[in-house]
Amino acid sequence: NPKNPKNKKKPEERITSQSKSRTTQKMLQKDNNKDSNFTAQAPFPVLATSISTQMHTNISPIQIPRPAVHFRDSTLSSNLASKLAGDIICACTITFGFSPFVTVIDKAIIQKAAGTHGILQSSLNSVVNIARNPGNYVKSPMFLIMWGVYASTYCTVNCLKTIMEHRDHFKEPDALGSSNDAEKFGVFAATTAINSGASMLKDKFYATHFGNATAASTVPKITYGLWGLRDCMVIGSSFILPDLFCGVLTRNTEMDRKTALTVSQLSCPIAAQFIAGPVQLLGLDIYNRPLRNLSFGAAVKERLIFQRTNFTSIVGARIARIAPAYGIGGIGNTYLRDKWKDQLLRKEMQRNWQSKSQLTMGSARRATISI
Repeated sequence: NPKNPKNKKKPEERITSQSKSRTTQKMLQKDNNKDSNFTAQAPFPVLATSISTQMHTNISPIQIPRPAVHFRDSTLSSNLASKLAGDIICACTITFGFSPFVTVIDKAIIQKAAGTHGILQSSLNSVVNIARNPGNYVKSPMFLIMWGVYASTYCTVNCLKTIMEHRDHFKEPDALGSSNDAEKFGVFAATTAINSGASMLKDKFYATHFGNATAASTVPKITYGLWGLRDCMVIGSSFILPDLFCGVLTRNTEMDRKTALTVSQLSCPIAAQFIAGPVQLLGLDIYNRPLRNLSFGAAVKERLIFQRTNFTSIVGARIARIAPAYGIGGIGNTYLRDKWKDQLLRKEMQRNWQSKSQLTMGSARRATISI
């Protein structure tokens, strides 16, 4: 009853009540402004992957721009250890898939160079043996050595690229230098060293087990040198040239970067086999046929005839070998790495969003309690 004097408040009480109400509204409005600013700015680091900025989770979709500055805050940095673990998993997975095919081709090349089997005959025999005893094949040195070569190569490339991307993304802007070419050469040198060392062990095993029975028991140094030169060509055309050729395609054609990179990863390794194939064949020929009883000129002539006779079959076999090993394998490796990084970034964004939401709710509760 408004006429009841007990319901009437004193002027001091009305002023205090209105002041508290205004204080509460200001605090809640301040928290809401913080939350809206958080949603608009979304200060999350975006990695150089093919991540989609549309989040398909219970969190509302937001557009995430790349920050103009590089943050060192632990809540904003990506987990380098998780990314490296993903690199190793992706490398071992993709190489396990194509290694059986590569073992068939490598064995056929060795036997073709030794003159014991043709390419098709050797390949067919290997496929039949694998189909009959797949378990024994997976446990055989022929497969394990090949898988080890490519797994170590892909692991090295993936991890080095991730470390450089992580460092470049999160270091201070004024520390960004122009050492891109030097870094690419470092990746090339480290990858070539790992790949060449493992490949020479593999080549020695294949040459001694599937090559000419009358060949020398030890592999000549010149053969190792030729195999090392071949590995430099393969690594350069598989991991260095595609990035450079991709830039040329994007600048001079209407291809987007993803399409240009796919074309580069397929074409560069295949084109390099027209040089790498004869180099490997020459190394095998020197191992199988030392030709010590011939003069230098006669030996050179004999080896040129051998190259001409076997060029088409060896280069064709190496193209069939390199396409899955570094062409299709490179595309699959890039796809798996991007997917892994996407998942890591989504989880990180979700954790940050939940943390911010909890802070906002906590501020609102404290404001309510204080009132």
